[in-house]
Amino acid sequence: MCCPEADAEPGAGRRRVRVTGVVTEVRIAPVHDRAEFSALVIAHDPARPRAERKQVRLVWQGQRAVPGVTVGVALECVGLLCDRRSEPTIFNPRYEIVAKKVQR
Repeated sequence: MCCPEADAEPGAGRRRVRVTGVVTEVRIAPVHDRAEFSALVIAHDPARPRAERKQVRLVWQGQRAVPGVTVGVALECVGLLCDRRSEPTIFNPRYEIVAKKVQR
């Protein structure tokens, strides 16, 4: 995570964070449930490459698909980090797909 204070702990308040990481899992809610698309991101801090990597769940409510968000894609997200079911979660984050560096 880009913000060391971004570790969500049960009972901790929400705080705005910037998360950079790679999507490792996506989930789509069943048709009979409320529309929700979620992605699990393994977050890392580019400034501290040896720092422990954390998992953050990104949830887009009311969506069954989010353009460009698939397994293996690198994202940079901004949003309010909270604790949902003992898992650090950001609801409806703003996101950018991070382009892979190409060597020439």
